[in-house]
Amino acid sequence: MKYIKLGNTGVEVSQLGFGAMRLPMVNIGGEDYVHFDKAVETLLAAFERGVTYVDTAPGYCNRESVLAVGLALRSWKGQRITVATKASGGFVKGKGDLRKTLERQLSILGRDYLDFYLYHGIGWDKFNKMEEESGWIAEMQQAKAEGLVKHVGFSFHDEPDNMIKLVDTGLFELVQCQYNYLDRRNEAAIAHAASKGLATIIMGPVGGGRLSVIPKNMREHGTLSQNRAAELALRFVISNPHVNVALSGMGDLSMVEENVAAIDKGPLNADEIATLNALLEENKKLSNLYCTGCGYCMPCPHGVNIPRNFELYNYDKVYGFEDYAKRGYAGLVGKQADASKCVACGTCEPLCPQHIPIIDQLQEVGELFG
Repeated sequence: MKYIKLGNTGVEVSQLGFGAMRLPMVNIGGEDYVHFDKAVETLLAAFERGVTYVDTAPGYCNRESVLAVGLALRSWKGQRITVATKASGGFVKGKGDLRKTLERQLSILGRDYLDFYLYHGIGWDKFNKMEEESGWIAEMQQAKAEGLVKHVGFSFHDEPDNMIKLVDTGLFELVQCQYNYLDRRNEAAIAHAASKGLATIIMGPVGGGRLSVIPKNMREHGTLSQNRAAELALRFVISNPHVNVALSGMGDLSMVEENVAAIDKGPLNADEIATLNALLEENKKLSNLYCTGCGYCMPCPHGVNIPRNFELYNYDKVYGFEDYAKRGYAGLVGKQADASKCVACGTCEPLCPQHIPIIDQLQEVGELFG
């Protein structure tokens, strides 16, 4: 196992982190609960193989993830495990709530302090809204001054420019965000965070499971076919010199062993990265819809997220990630940003440097997912 310093914090952890959001579950009476015996067994197996960083949150796994992590920590007698958990919006709604959820998690984890305490799933607007409602900046700083929190961070779900704005507030020592070989939108923001000395933690290196199958042309290529799907995804992430830790949700012992082996194998070399990029580009060109995601067509006056609609179309048609694409499209429907909202006004088409017939293609997207 390779170990790495987290930004300027001085904390050294394993390059592979245990994401405790996908612990083994059991269905009881129609509802899923953590299978604590299997969850603790899986966590301990990761610790035994050198994993020293765990990420959890009070809402994960039907609100039982923190408890499972706490049970594993109490059973573990080896090297110290660094724990990151979160102040989640569902638990922090008013003044004093951040302190309450912090103390509750410390008790469950059996710790006197948290190594890393993260604002959970924020973007720029959400961060400011939560500050107005709960004053959580002052509460977090007070907890840090008292030694209850060593380092403050945030997990991120927003546009890359807003990640840079959050980094530049100077309030944070760690950022956790999405990044994988198909979704590189945060790449520049990750580099910016690293340049400012923040620890960089990657969630979704295997794309929430959608990269568990390698696209066909990659499977057929001699070099990359040597890599299992999860291995390829993890090794790509740690190839980025600005990345400290790749989190992986590990639901059983085989996943632990596979992920540890991937990290032990090390980053992709320059030739492998060049091959991967070339094959991904080839996949894009296989599509009749070669959208680069440049965003020149945006904003749509009727709210359609044009690049995201096209991205999901390609995930389905080119890469074969049908389930992921359908879930993503459902998210667009919920935001009133899906292809069906196109009224064929034509504002976008003259702006496209790829000369995509956007109106016709959005109709195809709507037919595919509708």
